[in-house]
Amino acid sequence: MRRTALSAGVAALATMLVAVSPVAADPLGQRPTYTDRPLSQVPNAAAMGVRIWSPGLDDGFVPQGLTFTDGAIYVSTYRSEDPGQGRGPCRLYRVNAGSGAITGMLDLPQQCGHAGGLARGPAGRLWVADTRAIFEIGLEPGDSGAIGRVLASVRLTGDIKGSFAAGAADALWLGTYSKEPGARLYKVPFEKLASGIATLSEQDATGMVILPSEAQGAAFDSAGRLWVTRSGSAFGELLRVDAETGAVQQRFAMPAGIEDISFEPGGRLWAISEAGSKRWLAWTTFFPVLFQLEVTQLR
Repeated sequence: MRRTALSAGVAALATMLVAVSPVAADPLGQRPTYTDRPLSQVPNAAAMGVRIWSPGLDDGFVPQGLTFTDGAIYVSTYRSEDPGQGRGPCRLYRVNAGSGAITGMLDLPQQCGHAGGLARGPAGRLWVADTRAIFEIGLEPGDSGAIGRVLASVRLTGDIKGSFAAGAADALWLGTYSKEPGARLYKVPFEKLASGIATLSEQDATGMVILPSEAQGAAFDSAGRLWVTRSGSAFGELLRVDAETGAVQQRFAMPAGIEDISFEPGGRLWAISEAGSKRWLAWTTFFPVLFQLEVTQLR
């Protein structure tokens, strides 16, 4: 009995150590030059695969939105080096998922100040979500250095905000960040967005999910299940949430500062953290990277 208990304790300790094992300090892409800090030890490192330095770090861009499509990763950012400044010029990057190289950039309209969310639209389209506006991007194929152009913008009013976004087969989902429970993720059909509307409110939504506090990103997997991130300066979480009730069904520890997420067609999940960008360099966690997760290996 004592030996069994001891074995169980050792196994539990081993599992815990694996869950917070340090990641290799050799991500793909361009390492930032403003610090020599090594990447922090983070939860669920054992489930991580490819890591890529977030684009634009040396230029002061803070990573926010992320979407994987057509073999590339798109990242939306805003520029700020000041912890007290939450808005700045926005830029969209395209990153090669295999090499980590930046293959395109697009500066977004002046009214964009946070670019907190990024989501797939219909084929050849992306949607960038800002606090009170969303921007439709028409993508250009290839790695020419040009991502595409802004096709349309829609002003957000009422209860709908664009703190983050998720794309489904038929709709754009827009979520609100709140430190209090009761924030919402609203479903807006692509058909509605294609009608040329200039403003959008909760009255235009055809579905809604109650979110946990401090939600930062969302994505639907191939089975239609909803995944949501939560984070702050000292914690990060990935949750599987019931899309009908908002109940949390699974919960996994993540790096602090985790923001948006996006699934590959094969089921792997990409995520991004803002911890260690110039704006948040004073945080204990230094992990300003895009990282790939094997969801089945999360503990």
